[in-house]
Amino acid sequence: MIIRKKKAENDERHSTRQSVLDKITDVLWSVIISVLIIGSLHYVRRIFIAERFSIPSRSMMPILAPGDKVWVNKILFGPRIYKSFDFEDHASLKCFRLPGVRKIRPGDVICFNYPLGYDKWTKIEFKINYVYCKRVVGVPGDTIGVKNGITWNNNYNGTIGFLYNQLDIQNTPDSILWRTKYMGTMPFTRPMWTMKNFGPLYVPEKGTTIKLDSIGRAIYGPVIEYETGLWPTDDMTSHTFQHDYYFAFGDNSMDSNDSRYWGFIPDDFIIGIVGGRKVRNNPNQTFGESDENRPTEKHSNITD
Repeated sequence: MIIRKKKAENDERHSTRQSVLDKITDVLWSVIISVLIIGSLHYVRRIFIAERFSIPSRSMMPILAPGDKVWVNKILFGPRIYKSFDFEDHASLKCFRLPGVRKIRPGDVICFNYPLGYDKWTKIEFKINYVYCKRVVGVPGDTIGVKNGITWNNNYNGTIGFLYNQLDIQNTPDSILWRTKYMGTMPFTRPMWTMKNFGPLYVPEKGTTIKLDSIGRAIYGPVIEYETGLWPTDDMTSHTFQHDYYFAFGDNSMDSNDSRYWGFIPDDFIIGIVGGRKVRNNPNQTFGESDENRPTEKHSNITD
C-alpha cells in the first residue's frame, strides 16, 4: 500500500510538472506566433498601405517643416512591388505597380526616390533610401512653367503651391536672385531659364513622340538616356517615351532643390501621395486664396 501511495504521488507530481511545461510551451508559441503576425502586418502595411517618413529640410515650408512626420498613402496611386531585391549601387529598378484608387494630380504632395540617385548630373538612377518630398506641378501630358515667379499648368487654371512664396520671387529683383544658389535652372544651356521665368516645358507621357532639336536633346537627354541607355546624338530627331514622368516643386520656392534643377521624376520612382491635416492635395484648394493661408512670423522663423 505504501509503495502504491508513493507511486501515485510521484505520478501526480510528474503530471503537475508536465502540465506546467505544457502551459509554458503554449504561452511561448502564442508569443512567437503573435510576434510573427505583428511583424508580418507591419511589413504588409509598409508595402501595400502606408509608410511614414520624416521631413529633413525646409523645401516644403511653411506647409511642412524639418522634423515633421508624414504618412505616405500607397493605396491611392497603387503600391509599388519590387520584382528584384538587388539594391546594390547602380542596380536597375525592377518593379510593377498594383492598381490604385486614382491618378496623381497637380497639387498632390508626393514622396519619391530622388531621380539622380547617385548625384551624377543628368544621370537618372534609382537609389533605395534616397527619398524626396515635393508638390506636383505637372503630370504626364501637361505643359508647365513659371511666369514672373508664378507657377502655371496648361491643364489647370489656378495656383499650384504656396502663392505667397512665389510672390516673393516675383517681387525680388533679379540682381538679388542671381546671388542665390537656385536662380539658374535646367537645362543650364539655351534656353536660359530661371526660377522667375521657366518653360514652357512638356512633361513626358508614355507613348508620346516628340521632335528633337539641340534644345530638346538638352532638356530630354536624361530621360532618353534612362530609357535607351544612350545620350541622344545630334542626328536623333525624335523619341517616343516609354514611361510617364512627373514634375514637382517645393513650396518654399526660393529655397528648394526640385525638378527645376534636376528634371523629371519617372513613374516607377514614386512611392505614394502624402496625406494628413497639414497637407492639402486638392488643386482647387491650393494656397494663397485668402489671408488665412498667409504664412505668419511663427512659420517663417522655423529653422533647420
